[in-house]
Amino acid sequence: MDPAGMRRREFLVAAAGIVVAGCTRSPAGRSAVAASSASPAAAPAAGAVPSSSAPPTAGTPQEVLARSTVPVLCFHQLREFRSDDSAYARTMITPPAQFTAQLQALRDGGYTPVTADALVDHLQFGTALPPQPVLLSFDDGSATHHAVALPVLSRFGFPAIFFPMTVVLNKPNWLSDDQLRDLDRAGMTIGAHTWDHQRLDRLPAGQWSTEVDQPKAQLAELLGHPVDLMAYPYGVWSQEALAHVSAAGYRAAFQLSDVQDPAQPLLTIRRIMPPPTWDGAALLSHLHADF
Repeated sequence: MDPAGMRRREFLVAAAGIVVAGCTRSPAGRSAVAASSASPAAAPAAGAVPSSSAPPTAGTPQEVLARSTVPVLCFHQLREFRSDDSAYARTMITPPAQFTAQLQALRDGGYTPVTADALVDHLQFGTALPPQPVLLSFDDGSATHHAVALPVLSRFGFPAIFFPMTVVLNKPNWLSDDQLRDLDRAGMTIGAHTWDHQRLDRLPAGQWSTEVDQPKAQLAELLGHPVDLMAYPYGVWSQEALAHVSAAGYRAAFQLSDVQDPAQPLLTIRRIMPPPTWDGAALLSHLHADF
């Protein structure tokens, strides 16, 4: 087996255990579920004069940065702790009851989850958002995103965006194609998270198509519509990565907590990861402090 093949096999073996750490730095929508989504415009009546309204004007990078105050939360696996979970893994495994409590805290605190497209429209064009908006995101493609997240989100009427790795689709304990379509039909947004979770700040030159272009095309074919948002594995990026992400046709991309790139802030949107130890008060406090 060639080195790339060995690496992919090793990845899948490791993924069968804990991979939640893979979306973080190492230690040292479109349906009625989202009240914030735009409703389809009514077809113009016969003979109606077309609107002369100009298309929205994209903001400058400085204007996008000034609008980048909307909290974005990043979750990973949603399940009970197991005896073999490391202390580090437990910072990113959210038990279902705690996940529900955190979403309840958002609702009780007056926050309104919005779709990823609504957030990007706001950042890029300055379109309005509801009071106290927040975006919910889920990385990697754990099967718990369908089994746990979807029912809770549907119960609250909250939209979210899911970023699965394409290498794990249809593997045990990971999302299947059908489950990904279920999320899409339920009004959730699907974005890319590379093929097999390589760090894009140190990716060999010959792997950009595999990690950045092909997942976008695969997800679009699976869902039947374009996919133009992505999240960086480990939350890390580089100037070279930004160039490839832009060239692949992604509209926006999400990192973790680094300062946004001043020239391309839409490709470096910030997120934070709420650990399961945060109760409602702690979560709301961090939303205020970190954004």
